[in-house]
Amino acid sequence: MKRAHRQYNARMTSPRTAVVLCNLGGPDSLEAVEPFLRNLFSDPDIFKFPAAAVTQGLFARLVARRRREEASRGYAALGGASPLGGNTQDQAGALEQALADVGTRVFVCMRYWHPLTAEVVAMLKAGGFARVVLLPLYPQSSLTTTGSARNEFRRQCERLHYTPEVRFVGSWYQEPDYLDGIAASIRLAAQRFSVPDPARISLLLSAHGVPQRLIRGGDPYQREIEDTARLVRERLAWPHVTLCYQSRVGPLEWLRPYVDDVISEQARAGTDQMLVYPIAFVSDHIETLYELGMTYADLAREAGIREYHVVPALNADPALIRALSRLVRAALREER
Repeated sequence: MKRAHRQYNARMTSPRTAVVLCNLGGPDSLEAVEPFLRNLFSDPDIFKFPAAAVTQGLFARLVARRRREEASRGYAALGGASPLGGNTQDQAGALEQALADVGTRVFVCMRYWHPLTAEVVAMLKAGGFARVVLLPLYPQSSLTTTGSARNEFRRQCERLHYTPEVRFVGSWYQEPDYLDGIAASIRLAAQRFSVPDPARISLLLSAHGVPQRLIRGGDPYQREIEDTARLVRERLAWPHVTLCYQSRVGPLEWLRPYVDDVISEQARAGTDQMLVYPIAFVSDHIETLYELGMTYADLAREAGIREYHVVPALNADPALIRALSRLVRAALREER
């Protein structure tokens, strides 16, 4: 039985207001890697096909099987499972404590692995929750993340004939506590360098990429990422800050510049101290710990960068919890 299920089934008498933290999820074992990928590539909000009832499942199975080995290497390097589930549960526990005076329960809802949206919606209905604050843990909005979480929650509510009052929190990257937490984390991490002078450090703000065609179609993600980077720069006032993008897959053109290209270019220009902050993530997982923390660390060393460090995501940092608490309280005050 999954950790989340033990937590949620322990108390069936609950307040009537629930907060649902939405995240992507991650495999909790190496055996779960392929089904996790299959769920990801089955998402109709990201991958759209004609005759989807037939073609979507076939596409998801083929791609998941093809990518299983490579993805499994990353999760094996992290101990055989994604830490995202545990990190998100820690955030939920801290947020529930911060909201103790409001009398809410906080649930974790994962898009592609347990506890899946269908499971969480069933628990909410069984618990008699009449009001739900749906809070995606994506500071910047995109159809591929925030939109997908919202649409799947609606679909599962309709499937179970569950009709709570849902208060949805959209993008929240402008939250001062969130931004202050990022700046404080970066300043603290800079102390790890042999020369901790910001003038001697190249700071990369790395965001998860998306295909350019998505942005051309009106998705707000790039604009909101760029605005987040601007707000962080203003707080830091550091001279060498570069926004870049990671995690591209396939032959399509994705948002640029790519983080691996930036690392190589800056190494050739003589950079010897590089600090990376995962600006699109609030929880550490495979993209922060393996991709940035191991794969790109190897690239940086090979390119000649003497010191390379990745700043941890905020995870359950009190600054993030304050930001999330304020968002929930604001949502509950809204007139409907």
